[in-house]
Amino acid sequence: MFWRVALTVFVVDQLTKFWATASLNLDQSLPVWPPYFYLTLTHNTGIAFGMLEGRGWLTIPLTLAVVGGLMWYHYRHKPSRGVQLLTGLLLGGALGNFIDRLRLGYVVDMFDFVVWPVFNVADMAITGSLIGLMALQFWGARQAETPNAPEEIR
Repeated sequence: MFWRVALTVFVVDQLTKFWATASLNLDQSLPVWPPYFYLTLTHNTGIAFGMLEGRGWLTIPLTLAVVGGLMWYHYRHKPSRGVQLLTGLLLGGALGNFIDRLRLGYVVDMFDFVVWPVFNVADMAITGSLIGLMALQFWGARQAETPNAPEEIR
């Protein structure tokens, strides 16, 4: 499941970026649901939310470390399907933006909700994955606590 999810996210991300690049002019906004949602082609040379503009290359070693860590984790631990889904989202999103940075020198973004920085499919996958992994960590840790278990004898 891990590899299928990662490949699906990567392909959908690249296809939407190809479509946006071929169909929209840079910084052109196409209203989809005005005044809330537009398609706006932007080039993000920074990192998350456009921070550190012109320094997106800083994410390249980080992405390589994440990809290597995820592959090692799946090889070593054989995680549950839920964790495979969430880490597949993370891998696919990371690779989608990574390829943009290597190929173009920037990340193509197009989804514009006006009150939030413009983003893409890879960004959605990465964000969803991290929220899901944090939720699993929080609720999984809470479920592991057994409230009726006898206390350890000292």
